[in-house]
Order: sequence, then structure tokens, then C-alpha cells
Amino acid sequence: MLTIDEKQRYLEEVIVPNFYPLIEQKIHSVIFDFNLALLICTTRSANSIGLSTWQEAIGLSFNNHQNEDLPNNIFTTQYKGTSIEYINQYTKKIYEIQRKVLKKKVISCFIDLLPYKGKFQAYLVTYVPIFHPNGEVIAIQSHARLSRFFSHHEYLHHLMKNELGQREHNLEKLTTRESEIMFLLANGFSQDLIAQTLEVSRSTIANIIGNQLCAKFGISGSNTKLLAQKALQNELHHTVPISLYRPYVIILDDN
Repeated sequence: MLTIDEKQRYLEEVIVPNFYPLIEQKIHSVIFDFNLALLICTTRSANSIGLSTWQEAIGLSFNNHQNEDLPNNIFTTQYKGTSIEYINQYTKKIYEIQRKVLKKKVISCFIDLLPYKGKFQAYLVTYVPIFHPNGEVIAIQSHARLSRFFSHHEYLHHLMKNELGQREHNLEKLTTRESEIMFLLANGFSQDLIAQTLEVSRSTIANIIGNQLCAKFGISGSNTKLLAQKALQNELHHTVPISLYRPYVIILDDN
């Protein structure tokens, strides 16, 4: 089993030098050490969290969610009130994913949804364990790229516009929860993903769809597909409910 000094030496002598050619590339990539503290990253990754240089990011960790400097840089005016709790939950969840990658020696993928100026930016993130020649995991590397997570639903809306008919202007007022579900349906979320995002059970989502929303939109029975079409028809994919305007992590791994 490697000592801390042996791990540190391998990182400094092998891993960091091999990363140097990536620093000024137009990519998002980060290496976290065996303590899950940021070891090195690309300039683009540093810029994405409000920093000017990658050196400023050294030592940052998702475990330091109580440190207000970083979330203030990223979320600016949104880092206040109840948003603080949501952002802290978000950082804790990412830290838990990192710990799993480090301990279980597995690759993990997730969608990182970050709110900016009333819209979400979606990043497809992959965490990969970095192995020492003796087989121990001594770091993890993240690769992230902007994902066209919502754009195909915009295309679908235009494609189906004539088929869907005119927008309904006299809808019953939706509750906060109903607005959240309609927004997520319009953006292609399944009932399972909606439940994960809203942190409720799938049966709760199914009940709201079947007993409340379908009736409000004149749909017989419970039909999620037709309800999603109604959400598109009413251009609900554009409007982010205030209650959802916070960061999310959507885990893509089956386990």
C-alpha cells in the first residue's frame, strides 16, 4: 500500500507533467488528488468557476461546501436565502460521486445542470479514476463538455407546431409543483428523472400527472406522452420555474 508521500510524488512527477499540454486547450478537464482536492485543471475550467488562472483553483474541493467564496463566484446573486441550501446539497452530491469513483475504482457519468441568467447550462461530466502502477487509485480526472440537453426539444417544438395546434391561453393556474413537472416534461424528462430531480417518489409524480395535470389539460386518463406534447404546445420548455432555478446533478449510471 502506498504511503502519502509516494502518492504525492507520483502525482507531482508523472500525472501533473502529463497534464500540462492540456492547460490551454479549449476543454474542461480537472484532476483531483487522493484527498479530492483540485490538483490541476485547464484554464477553461478555471474560467467557468469565475477564476482567471488555473493556479487560483489549486486546493479547491467540493467537500468545502461551507466556504462561500467559490459559490459566490459561480452563482453570484443566486447565492442567497434558500438557494444556499440547494447549492450546498449540490456540492455534497458531487463530492459523494467523487468518493465513489476513488474508492470503488469505477467511472461515473452525470449531467451537471447549472443556472445562468434564467437558463440552464448543461454539462456532460465523466469522472475517471487514475491508477498508480501498483493498482491503487490515487486521483480522479474529470472531463466535461457542454451538452445540447435541451436544444432538441426546441427543434421538436417547431417540428410539431402545426400538429399540436394553437397555444392555450386560458389554462387553469398551475401550482408550483405542477409547473415544475410541466417544465421538465417539456424538456424530455421521464417520470423517473422528474422524481429524481424533484426528490420525490415516482408514484407522487405519477399521481400528479394522472389526477391533476391531465384533467387540467383535457387529457383523458393518464397519458404522459400527450401531456408532454401539451407542455411543448404551450412553450413551457422556455420558462424555468423559480423553484427549479438551482443547480442539479442527474446521475446517468444504472447503479
